[in-house]
Amino acid sequence: MKTSAAFLRYASPNEMRTIAREDVGYYHAVVIGAVYDFAEETNVKSPSTYVHALRRCIEEHPFFCVIVGDRTTDKAYYEHVSSIDVEKQISIVQDPEIGTDPLQAIGRSVKPELDRPFVPGIPPWRIVVLPLSPTQCHVAFCYSHGIGDGIAGVAFHKTFLEGLRETPATIPSSTIAPPKKPLPEPFDTPERLTISWSFLLAPFLAQYIPYFLVKMLGLRVSASYVNDGTWTATPIFFDAKTNQNKLKIRQIEASQVNKVVQLARTHDARLSGVLHQLITRALSKAVKDNNVTNFVGQTAINMRSSIGMPNDVATEAVSGCYTLLGRSKVTGPLTTQEWASASKATKEFASAAVKLDDNPIGLLRYVSSIREWTLGKIGKKRDSSYELSNVGVFDGDAGSNTIGKDKVKVIKMTFAQPGQVGGCPISFNIASVKGGDLVFTITWQLGALGLGGEEAMEDKVVDEICDNLKQGFNDIV
Repeated sequence: MKTSAAFLRYASPNEMRTIAREDVGYYHAVVIGAVYDFAEETNVKSPSTYVHALRRCIEEHPFFCVIVGDRTTDKAYYEHVSSIDVEKQISIVQDPEIGTDPLQAIGRSVKPELDRPFVPGIPPWRIVVLPLSPTQCHVAFCYSHGIGDGIAGVAFHKTFLEGLRETPATIPSSTIAPPKKPLPEPFDTPERLTISWSFLLAPFLAQYIPYFLVKMLGLRVSASYVNDGTWTATPIFFDAKTNQNKLKIRQIEASQVNKVVQLARTHDARLSGVLHQLITRALSKAVKDNNVTNFVGQTAINMRSSIGMPNDVATEAVSGCYTLLGRSKVTGPLTTQEWASASKATKEFASAAVKLDDNPIGLLRYVSSIREWTLGKIGKKRDSSYELSNVGVFDGDAGSNTIGKDKVKVIKMTFAQPGQVGGCPISFNIASVKGGDLVFTITWQLGALGLGGEEAMEDKVVDEICDNLKQGFNDIV
């Protein structure tokens, strides 16, 4: 039975971008996962174990109580649902090889979710629980990018953890009537993201004047830095019948991460800046084409601080920043030049996180049809070589709420997203917990890399990229 719903507001241009991308089949669930470690044996295989915690998330975050109306048009809108059957949003999965390699089992449980559309008529999110032991489970929060960015998934787990730590007075009902709260205001309003005439017209003018004048006038043809020597793999393609997402998962031990972070600080850099250097090294080995001279990395930027919004607000408040990196044959510790590049990138990311004027996301409001723009990307060159998205360090003990802190803890975070059909050919997704291991996934659209042809060859190439990325951490320290 279809849930009755009430209109809340129209989607902003950037929200519309994620809705259109999902509706045409290019991109389904973002997945932010966490390994929960209970102090005592718990029935981790029962959906009822998670009902109260999910109720807390629904009550706390308005975007988890909505569905999207008119999603096939350019005027999609959000509606508040009158009720949610929480148990219908929960799946419990099993893996017979869980004892052999729990991390790979987590990867196997997450991968199918990247290709799985959401059920119409109910809020576009679900949790997939993988029991790891009588006291541990991995909870994957799988949700539409139309209701939140990567940080929204982290906010979910903060609230979910608080809910698990509480002891409800009565057995909670699985059906909830969510409170009707206003949605957070869109990040990409015209008032916030002002666009200058020069920024708006530069790509248009650059098409009609000689290239030497483009350089002389400092005009940017696009937000990216792609040139003839940039590796962008295959042109953009999509076949709904054969499209498949691929995933690899690895982890870096906490001791290694801590050493790299401490060393980076002495070079005025942060981890994301360092990761770009290591990714460039790994891709330089994987890409055999000698005509490739550089890579353009796209970094997801959390914009909440620019508008005074805390990170525990689940919404869509993300932008992007592009970094041009030369092909590298270097091995061993980072060179002076690489540390300088990591430091420069770190500063650029910090600057981008507070820059509202001439923000590329603001240009979306000038697109006449975001849906047609999305579909029109097929066959075109990609705008970058790869994406780096780091949802940060999860601290489950932060804050003043001390209730039940010894009852359950989060000891590992995971992050995955579908391959970017309309964007870069490969994505590096990073998540970690305070004092714990760093987990990364590499995701891509099958066939997008152009590095082998057969699926087995692509798997082999990405396995090597994973190994070289891990080796990079060892080489630094």
